[in-house]
Formats: sequence, C-alpha cells, structure tokens
Amino acid sequence: MVAIEALYQKYLTAQSVTTDTRHLDPGALFFAIRGPRLNGNAFAAEALAKGARYVVIDDPAYATPSSAYILVKDSLATLIQLASYHRSEYGPHFPVIAITGSYGKTTTKALIYTTLRTTYRTVATKGNLNTPIGVALTLLSMKQDTQIAVVEMGATQLGDIALCCNIARPTHGLITAIGAAHLEGFGNIAGVIRGKSELYDYLHATGGTIFLNILDPLLSTISKRFRQPITYPHDFAPIELVREAPYLHYKSSDRKEFTTHLLGKPHIHNIAAALCVAQYFNVPSPVAHQAIQAYIPTNQRMQLVVKGSNQLIIDSYNASPASVQAALDTLLQLKVRYRIVMLGDMADLGSQTTAWHNQIVEQLFQPYYDRVLLCGPFFTLAAHKQPNPKIHCFPDKAALADYLGSHNFQDSGILLKASHSIAMHTLVERLQ
Repeated sequence: MVAIEALYQKYLTAQSVTTDTRHLDPGALFFAIRGPRLNGNAFAAEALAKGARYVVIDDPAYATPSSAYILVKDSLATLIQLASYHRSEYGPHFPVIAITGSYGKTTTKALIYTTLRTTYRTVATKGNLNTPIGVALTLLSMKQDTQIAVVEMGATQLGDIALCCNIARPTHGLITAIGAAHLEGFGNIAGVIRGKSELYDYLHATGGTIFLNILDPLLSTISKRFRQPITYPHDFAPIELVREAPYLHYKSSDRKEFTTHLLGKPHIHNIAAALCVAQYFNVPSPVAHQAIQAYIPTNQRMQLVVKGSNQLIIDSYNASPASVQAALDTLLQLKVRYRIVMLGDMADLGSQTTAWHNQIVEQLFQPYYDRVLLCGPFFTLAAHKQPNPKIHCFPDKAALADYLGSHNFQDSGILLKASHSIAMHTLVERLQ
C-alpha cells in the first residue's frame, strides 16, 4: 500500500482530482469510490483511457501491472487523508471559510466566491458538492497560489459537519439559516440545530471567526459563546431591501441602489452575508457590489426563464418547507395574468413528512394561485384530504408531463419546485 507522502507527490504532478469519469480532465488523479449503487473501481480503466495520470483503487481485482494504478486499503479514506494532508501544507491560519445551513448555503457560497475572487485567488466548492467527498475535492483544487478557500458543508445527520470541519479545518464560518430539512436523518429540529452547530463547535474550539446574521434569533442564541462575531446585515456592510421587481433591488449604506439577478426575498440575507465577508477581507465596496450585480444563478435555483408569454421560476434543485414558501411568495411578485404552481414532494422530512405537506397544501387555497399541479404521493395525499377544483394531483412526473403536453398556458407565471430526485426542471420542454 502506498504511503500518503508518496501519494501526495503523485498528486502534485496531476492536473486535477476527480471521482467521476464523466468530468475527467487529461492528467487527472482519479479516485475509485464505492457507492451504494456503483463500484468506482469498475471505472478505473475508463479513467485511464480518458487521460487520467493515476487511478486510486481499493480492489486488487481491478488492478493491472501498471504504475498508473495505486492500490490502497480504502479509496474514500485515502481521498480524505490526502485532502487533509494538503490542507496542512497551507498552515493553520490559511483562510478557509466554511458555509452550512438548512437552506441558502449554495447561493451564499457562490456570492461569497464571486466577491472574493475579484481581489483574491479563490477556490470554492463546485455546485453543491458539499459532502466529505466534495470538501476533500475542494481542498485538493487549491493550488500553490490560492489565497482563500470557500467550502460548502452539507449534512443529513449528526457528525457530518464535524467530519467536514476535521478535513477542511476552517478558520471562518457562516450558518445561513436553520430550519426543517433532512429531518429523516436528524430526527427533529433540535437535531438539525445540533448538527449545524458542529461548525460553531469547531470554530469556538479553535479560536475561529463567525459571520452572524444578527436578525436570526436562533443563530443569535446558539452563537452567544463567541465574544466578537462579525455581524450583518445592519452592522457590517449594511444593506436595505428596496423592492422585488421581480429581481431583488437593494441599497447600500451610502444609499446607492443596486439591481441583482436574484429572485426571492430571503436572498437579501445571502447578499448581506457575501458583502459582510467581502468587507471583512477588504474587498473594495464598489467592486463587491458590482460582483453581486453580475452574478446570475444556475443549477435550477430560483432561475427566471421566459418562454413565450410565460415566465417560469425554476427552483427544482431541492425543496424544504421554508424554500417552498419562499418560492410561492416569489411567484406573487411576477407581473402576469395567471399564476400556476407546480410542486413535487419534499424529501427527507422523516416523521413530519405528512404534516409539512398538509401545511403547504393549505396555503395553496389562496385566490392568487390560479391552478395548482401537485406531483407525488405525499402532496397527493394531502390534497385529497382537502379537495379543491383548482388543485390537480399526479402520482409521478410522467403523469404530470402527459397533462402538460395537452394543456396550453399563456400570460402565466409558472413555478416549478420539487426535491432534486424529481428533476422538475425537465418538464420545461413540455410547457406549451
């Protein structure tokens, strides 16, 4: 088995690190990770054929007499160990900003990265690769000239954030918000609080700095152990929401108004967080605001798409009760004749699944939603308890797609929102 020091020397000659042959650059170091459905070792030969410099495997059955194969006991553990070793090369004070939260973390991470990269050589988590694997890959993307790293950390159960912190060793941290998400793993909201607080636990133990949304009572309560948090939005780089039209407009402390490409009032907190971090790291204020204005969201996160006479809000990367409510509120900001709601089931809510779906359906009776299309067993069950002629239920996405294929929508604002597994955004092409 190869020693981590020897593997590190090989890593230094690689162009990048990946666990996915679909996104493999020539000269990459490929780690074969075993998953619940796929054995990454089976893709080692493909990785080499696509130009990988080395492949790290943990099953000798897939090895061949070649120096390109690196056999280890556990590929995942080795990936994490390599990332941790690489992190140690940058020293304990190298700025690593960790971001977690029940919602808003991916957009906040993107906004922070967008502002910091104007002034520093910055790396950040790609997309929402916020598992320990994603954290390791983010750290291994740091090059010799990297000045700041922005690392998103996700969690579905207790211990996830603690593990991510032990890998990344953050010096700064931010929790965007805490709410009902991944309750299946956490059990209840108290479990979510404990899980997200693992970031605070690490930073407090290591003398780190937190960025704190002072308007969030829960975050203010669990952060009291920190003597000097950097607070926003009214204290550090204060901003004020002006209007939604439908994108957010805000004013800075010098009363200048800025227009964004962000939909949904909750994003004002994400903007404030990014501006706070930018000011803390001495990014010039005009530069930071310009970066915020230029940012355009991707990955099916509150994207506004115009199709014919319709305006579509595509927010199908994930769904929690709070994010569904925010998306429904945003739909009301569109200047359209009709409003159509397309919702798919919310996942990972555990024993509270039925209650949360019932609560969302109750809000859909409001007169300003003209037609409601619900997809999945949980929303269907909730709707059947309270029948309403404007609410239509579909057992799955295929049934909803058939419905869309035979109905036309004009002059409408249409919200497409669901958990990631449903892939609601793929229905856009069926809208006439």
